[in-house]
Amino acid sequence: MKRQAKKWTLIGAGAAVIAAAGGALWMTDNNEASDKVAVTMERTYENPMTLPEEWEDYGIGDPYVLRHNGKYYLYCSTKDWRVGVKAWSSDDLVNWTYAGLVTEEPLTEGAYAPEVVYWNGSFYMYTSPGGKGHYVLRGDSPTGPFAIKTENLGQTIDGSVFIDDDASWTFTRAESGGIVASRMSDPYTMEAGTKLNSSLGHWTEGSMIIKRGGTYFLTYTGNHVFSKGYRVNYAVGHEAPDGMYAIAANNPILISTAKDFNGLGHSATVLGPDMDAYYIVYHNLIGHSAEGPPVRMLNMDRLTFNGDKMSVLGPTHGAPTEAPALPAFRDPLGGEPEAEQWERASEADGGSFWVTKAQTDARFTAEFNAVIQPKGTGAPAGESLFETVVSFKDEQNYRSIGIDPAAGTLSLRETREGQAAAPQEAKLPDGTDLAALHAVRIESDAAGTRVYWDGLLLAERKEWQAAAGRIGYRYAEPLQPELHYTAFSNEAGGSSDAKAIKPVPGTVEAAHGLTGEGAAASLSSAETPDGSRAAKLAEGGELSFPVDVKRDGTYAIAAMVSKASAGAKLAVHAGDASERVTLDAGSFVGEADWAKVPIARLTLTKGTQWLTLTGMKGEADIRYIEAALSVEIGEAGPVAFDPEATFGDWQATDGSYALASDGQDSKLYGGDARWGDYEVSFGLTKTAESLGEASILLRMTSESDFPDQVADAFIGYELAFRNGRVILRKISYEVNEELDSALLEIGEGQTARVRVKLDGPKLTVYAEGSDEPLLAYADSSAFLHGRIGLRAGSAGWSFSEVTVSPPGKE
Repeated sequence: MKRQAKKWTLIGAGAAVIAAAGGALWMTDNNEASDKVAVTMERTYENPMTLPEEWEDYGIGDPYVLRHNGKYYLYCSTKDWRVGVKAWSSDDLVNWTYAGLVTEEPLTEGAYAPEVVYWNGSFYMYTSPGGKGHYVLRGDSPTGPFAIKTENLGQTIDGSVFIDDDASWTFTRAESGGIVASRMSDPYTMEAGTKLNSSLGHWTEGSMIIKRGGTYFLTYTGNHVFSKGYRVNYAVGHEAPDGMYAIAANNPILISTAKDFNGLGHSATVLGPDMDAYYIVYHNLIGHSAEGPPVRMLNMDRLTFNGDKMSVLGPTHGAPTEAPALPAFRDPLGGEPEAEQWERASEADGGSFWVTKAQTDARFTAEFNAVIQPKGTGAPAGESLFETVVSFKDEQNYRSIGIDPAAGTLSLRETREGQAAAPQEAKLPDGTDLAALHAVRIESDAAGTRVYWDGLLLAERKEWQAAAGRIGYRYAEPLQPELHYTAFSNEAGGSSDAKAIKPVPGTVEAAHGLTGEGAAASLSSAETPDGSRAAKLAEGGELSFPVDVKRDGTYAIAAMVSKASAGAKLAVHAGDASERVTLDAGSFVGEADWAKVPIARLTLTKGTQWLTLTGMKGEADIRYIEAALSVEIGEAGPVAFDPEATFGDWQATDGSYALASDGQDSKLYGGDARWGDYEVSFGLTKTAESLGEASILLRMTSESDFPDQVADAFIGYELAFRNGRVILRKISYEVNEELDSALLEIGEGQTARVRVKLDGPKLTVYAEGSDEPLLAYADSSAFLHGRIGLRAGSAGWSFSEVTVSPPGKE
C-alpha cells in the first residue's frame, strides 16, 4: 500500500504547507514504501567567495551591503596606499558584478569600512581613511560618484548609521571597551556619544544596528582584525538605539579559529531577496599579503530569529550552502508594466490600475519602488492618491497603501464590494521628497499587516490578517509616477526561518521545527531566559528540521529542555540512524528551569536530510537542538599537545610541562576538539613560591592568541589553582564566570594529583587518595565537547603525567 508524503506546517503559525516557491526546499515521495520527503538545495554558493576585481593582495575586508531598488551593492575597505572605494552589484547576493570605483577622492586613501545609506534621493557614504577620522561623502547613485561633503569629523573608525522608525539617525563607531552611539541632527553631524554596554573586553569595532519586530539588534566585532579569535557578538535592545542592551547568551554568533578559516568578523546585516530572510556578511583571514598582514575574503551566512534570539546558520566554509531564496514574483519595471506579467484593471473613473497576473498566497511580503511625483510634473491637486495594491481579488475587493502627496500621509485603505472603509493614516517623514525614489514594503500574515516606508515601520493593522490576491498600482492624473522594482514572496514575519536548511554541525531553534499534519507539537508557553520561544513536543508529536550534514561522522545531539520535561521520552532520527532517550531528572541543576541534555549519538552521512524528534511519552519543552561532531577516546594515554597550539615559552621534559620564565600568560593545547565525555588526570607541582595561577583547561574550543585581544581567548572550562584554592570557571572570551571553588593546599615542592571527570553537564574534581569529590558542579548550559589545555603565567608551576581516558576508566 502506498503511503502519502507528509505535509509539514510551521508550528504556532497556522497551517502552511512548505513549497518550493522562490526557495530550495522540495518535498516529494522518495519511494512507494516511505513517507519521508526529500530535502534538496536548488541553488547553492560556497564560502569564502571570490569577486572579480578585488583589491590585489588584499581581497574583501570589512564588507557592507546596501539593498536598494531590488539590487544589492557591496562596498569594502580599500587597501592601504590605494585611493578610492570599490563596489559590486548583485540581484541575488551570490552573483556579483564589479561596478568600479565609486569615488576617487584623494582623501579616500586606505578608506576603512565604507558604509552607504540611502535617504530621500541621496546616498551617504561614511568612511575613515587610514583610520584617521571619518568623512561623509554624498552621491546620487549607489555606484557614485561620491564626493566628500565634510571636514574630518574624527569619531575613530568603523562608522555605521541606523535610521529608526521615527526617522531619527544614530551613528555608531568603534572604541576600546565598547561601541559608542551618537545621535545625528543631519547626515553630516554627530552629537556627543554614549558608550553602549557592548564591550568585547578590549577594542570593539564593526558595529551595526538593525530593527526587527520592534527590537534593536546590535552586532559588533573584536578584538583585533588580525587575530584568529576575531569574532562577532550581538546584543538586544528594546528602548532606543543608544539605550541599554542585553548581551545575548549564545554569543559569539560567528567564530572560527581553524587553520584554514579564522578571523571572522566586521559583519553587516542585510534583508534577503525574498524580503523575509536576513543574511550576515563578514570576512575571514587567509595567508599573508606582500606587506605581511593576512588577506581577507568575503563570506555570507543565513541569520534566523526566535524572539530576542538571533543565530547564524554557520559559519559555513568549504562546502555548498543553500543560496538565498528569490521572490515568487519580481519585475524591475522602469517603465509602464508589460503584458507578460501585468494586466490593467478596469475603472469607471479612468486613471491607471495595474495588477500582476501572479497571485500571492495568504501570507506574503510585497515591495513597491517608485518615484511618485517626478520633477516637473506639477503639484498634486485634491484627492490625488498613489496607491500600492495588495490582496486584489477584483476591482471591488482589495487593500491598498495610499500616498497623498498634498497631505504628506500614508494610509491603509480597504475596499469591500466596492465600498471603501475609513483609512488608517500615518505621517510620512518630515521633508519627504516624492520626486525621489521610495520603497513601500508590506508584510501580511496571521498577526496582521505591517507597512514600511524606506525600511521604517510607519503603520500596523492587526485586523488586516493575511489575504491572498494579486498586487499592483493604482493612480490617476495629475500623478505620473515612475514605477521601479516590484516583487512579492510568500513569506512574512520570519516564516522562512523554519524552511531554511540548517547546517550540521550547528544549532537549530526548536520553534523553527516543522510538524507532521495533526501531530501534537506547538509553541510552548514556558518562559525562556533568553526571550526565545520554545516548542512543546507531546506524545505522538514530531518536530522535524531540514538539515545539511557537512561531513560524514558521529554527531552528539543535545537539547535544551525545561525542568518540567523530566521523565519525557523522545526518539531522535536522522538519515538511517535513530536513538531513544528518557530526559533524566538528574540532568537538571538545582533551581535551574532549563538544562542542556545529551539525547543521542548518531552516525550521519554527508548531505541534506531530515533531523526529527518524536515524542514517545510525556511532554517536553525544547528551546534548541545542538549537533556537534564527536569522537570517543579509545584507551587511556598521555595527552598529545599540539606544537601549533603552543603559546608561550613552554619546556617539556620527560612528560612534564613548565614555563621557562615568569610574566607571560601562556597556554598549551592538545587532544581533539571533538572529545565529549572523558577523564583527565595530572600532577601539579609547586616548584617555587608564587602568587600566580596554574590551570587545566577543559572542553576547549575556538582558542586563539594575539597581543591585542582579551586574555581569556578561548571557549571552555578552566580549573585554576591559586593560594590554596581550586576554582572552576566557565569562559567564553570576554565572559568569565566563577562556578564553584574548594580548598586544596599545595606547598612549595609538593605535587598534587588531580582527576577530573566530565560526564555530560557534570564536572567532578577529585584529589588523589580521596573518593569524595573535591568539587562537583553540573552546568545547566554546558559546553559538551572540546580538547584539553594547560595555562600558567609563572615558572613556579609544573604539570606532569597529563593523561586522558574514556569516562569511567582509568
